[in-house]
Amino acid sequence: MRQEKYKSIFIENPFSLAKTVESHGWFQLAPWEWDGEVLKRHSRMGSWMGKVEVWQTKRCQISYAADRGCPDEIKNTVIRWLSLDWDPGPFLGLCDSYDARIADFVRSGGGRFLRGDTFFEDLVKTICTVNTTWRQTKAMVLSLVDINDGFFPTPFDIMSYSDQQLGKRCKLGFRKETLRHVTNNLVSREIINQDGSLCDGRPSRDHLLSLKGVGPYTAAHSLMLLRDFSMIPVDSEVSASLKAQGIDPKDAQEAFAKWGEYRFLAYKLGRIVNKRNWLGN
Repeated sequence: MRQEKYKSIFIENPFSLAKTVESHGWFQLAPWEWDGEVLKRHSRMGSWMGKVEVWQTKRCQISYAADRGCPDEIKNTVIRWLSLDWDPGPFLGLCDSYDARIADFVRSGGGRFLRGDTFFEDLVKTICTVNTTWRQTKAMVLSLVDINDGFFPTPFDIMSYSDQQLGKRCKLGFRKETLRHVTNNLVSREIINQDGSLCDGRPSRDHLLSLKGVGPYTAAHSLMLLRDFSMIPVDSEVSASLKAQGIDPKDAQEAFAKWGEYRFLAYKLGRIVNKRNWLGN
């Protein structure tokens, strides 16, 4: 890719591409590629399809380039990927009171989490983490991308796949029925567009929990990636981490209650600064 033809985004707050990408395991899921410096993937934005590369040029500057021109939509998508529009100010106020280590981490550019092109992509990937191993999650997501020519499938794509494609080629197991039900419901209720982006605002927790196959973990994790940090998504791995801290997993939300709407950030960033990251290797 000819990176001399690139564009840049200037960010008001300190930002670290590496800290953002490596704060959770999404970068290990197709179609993401990450070499420690450059983030790459194939994406679709409206009628545009191509590969995008992102790298950091200065402390508060992100640059990007694409293999087929650089339409304006790419900027908004890069902002979504990296939460470049997130203001850490209110959270930092709590950090200064409760945990100076987390405050230092955020002021050094951390605190954000890599996200997909759309809410639908993040939701599907979350569904693929339920009751399975990380290795199997990576295989399921890669299969979904492989049958879609290197691009993450949209809701329209999912609805056009046969049961055989979803069941045998992607080895989704029970998630096949969950994925079909969730996709049909969110599209028919006009929660998401055909490309997987949200129509308006974020879905409610109650609505997500009403969907067959979506439990508290899936709902909380999907909303977390919409920057609703008020709930800690508790799965088996998080349960083990909480127990190691002397916290009963069923008391997770209460244990971090003083952090209010930032419970998840307090829990997750606390783990990161303690060098106990959960990349799922």
